[in-house]
Amino acid sequence: MKKAIIQGLALLLCCLLSAPSARAAVRDPEKEHLPVDFSDMEYTGFDAAALLDALSALRQTAASPAIQTENAGTRAELESLYRRILSEVDRLSTQSALIGIRYDANGADQAAAEESAALAELSAQVFDSCYSALRLLLDTPYQDIIQRDAGPDGIAFLREYQELTDRESLLYQEEERLIQAYDQAMAQPIQVTAGGRIWTEKSLSEDASLDGETYREIASLLEQARNRSAGELFLQLVRVRTEIAGENGYSNYADYAYQALYGRDYSTEDIQTVHQAAKRYWVPLESKLMDAGSSRDLRALEVRTRAGGDAILDAIQPYMDRIDPELAETFAFMRNYHLYDIAPGESKLPTGYTVSLPAYGTAFIFDSPYGDYQDYSTLIHEFGHFNEAFHSTEHDLWSQFHIDVGEIHSQGLEVLFTSCARDLFGSEGGRAFCWVTVSNMVSSVLEGCMYDEFQTAVYSDPDKSLEEVNRLFKDISEEYGYSYGPDEEESYFWVDVAHNFQSPMYYISYATSALSALDLWLQSLEDWDGAVDAYLELSAMGMSKPYREAVKAAGLRDIFQKGVMRQLAEGTQAGLSAYLSGADYSFQGRGIPSAGVLAAGGGAVVLIAAGALAGWRRRRTAALARAAETPWEFP
Repeated sequence: MKKAIIQGLALLLCCLLSAPSARAAVRDPEKEHLPVDFSDMEYTGFDAAALLDALSALRQTAASPAIQTENAGTRAELESLYRRILSEVDRLSTQSALIGIRYDANGADQAAAEESAALAELSAQVFDSCYSALRLLLDTPYQDIIQRDAGPDGIAFLREYQELTDRESLLYQEEERLIQAYDQAMAQPIQVTAGGRIWTEKSLSEDASLDGETYREIASLLEQARNRSAGELFLQLVRVRTEIAGENGYSNYADYAYQALYGRDYSTEDIQTVHQAAKRYWVPLESKLMDAGSSRDLRALEVRTRAGGDAILDAIQPYMDRIDPELAETFAFMRNYHLYDIAPGESKLPTGYTVSLPAYGTAFIFDSPYGDYQDYSTLIHEFGHFNEAFHSTEHDLWSQFHIDVGEIHSQGLEVLFTSCARDLFGSEGGRAFCWVTVSNMVSSVLEGCMYDEFQTAVYSDPDKSLEEVNRLFKDISEEYGYSYGPDEEESYFWVDVAHNFQSPMYYISYATSALSALDLWLQSLEDWDGAVDAYLELSAMGMSKPYREAVKAAGLRDIFQKGVMRQLAEGTQAGLSAYLSGADYSFQGRGIPSAGVLAAGGGAVVLIAAGALAGWRRRRTAALARAAETPWEFP
């Protein structure tokens, strides 16, 4: 668990029409949200002097005889020092977020890159110093000062915490350097020469005179060039991260990330059963979903979603109250203080995420929009993250990073919002929006499993060449439904997926959370109030519980139990078919047990980036081209 919280923080800095509003048994805790407009949140950098003084004073007190006996004066002093430490860490985290937003909004410019890297390095050092100092309060009469916030897990973490070695510090710096090199490489145009002409992705897309074969040949050359540019950085990152795992006592970075970074309550061995079930049941399901598509309804959706920026916020805002009044209040706060940047911009990096601003008790949504209906889904997704971060009272020093649960906060809100789709987008557009949302969840299951299997294989053999990595990805992706030409021996587009570089082993969280989000959606079709209660309970939990424990507490199914993956696939097909046809939402009499029946039969059943992926878009685009003019119908 050593340094898990530090790296978890870094990754976080890298979310029925007439039904009454539901009231969850667990509501969001009280928290102060400063009414400060984002335009007034100034990036000033971070002077660590005040924090270092507080840590020094705490160490002096801990080294004195006074630490061994209960004394009102000593307690007051330690309480004050602890509050100062928390406040300064909040300020550091907020400044790191602000420079990160500037970095992403300005095409990874060099000045912002240097500032961001410097704060990332400082954050690692500061957190290391905080843990080293605070652990001095363990087993003293003043341990309760930190235990109130840290909880049993935080106290256990402090007991085994070891300071960063010089070697580890260098490795983390090198990891950050390589990540930024990847960002900058992807922001630069790639050039290739073909037919006596220099081509870029932009010039290729603008040349309407090319025949199909020539277009594909040039596109392939550009893709290979991008792969070489980014792929070499990936190989270096794999080697650096393998060393980081070794420094922490792990032989494999995948196992290290699962346990130490993400705190998962399942292992890389456990998830293999989900991989296999995804290939067996969910690949055919995606094919059926694609074949059921209606291009007529999709065109209707495209017409109704020709908007951007605040127009999307205007469209979505009235419907938040239908799900829950407190969600509506949070959405209004976000808008009132402009805690978002969702407008198009040529200098923006192609990314979307939500980041906490703890010094203000708020958060911020950043997105580089596509300019179509995906921007509605992305905003809803990220607002799910925003709502959780906005209400979370966990301090960064003690925050848990159970991102599988965090992604249910975002994907769960997406599926619940389909209940508003017909009102917002009309009958045809609403059907298409629901189809897109559910299809996206199915793709998240497949993409999450695919990239997890790919990354696990790479980190199990970190000495692979780029050609071997490309072949490996091709072999694995074919098992998940991708197809290639007879002469294609390698696959190159995986470098477009930033998670492979920025946050390895994260991707499976999109699959686990999508499965639980779909389970939530199936429940909503029969018991809207119960589904909203479950969602709000998960949101109020934050990311404090690991995935399997959290979904059990919310009454959702355990995907690791035998038969559940198949049940969810079959239920998703039946549920979408019923929704699209306008029939009764209940599955009773359809040959598929209701969500409640499945949960009862299962035994023990009582959540910084959205948007379509390059490979997903490629496969989805081909599927949409086949979409029929006829009404929705599953083969």
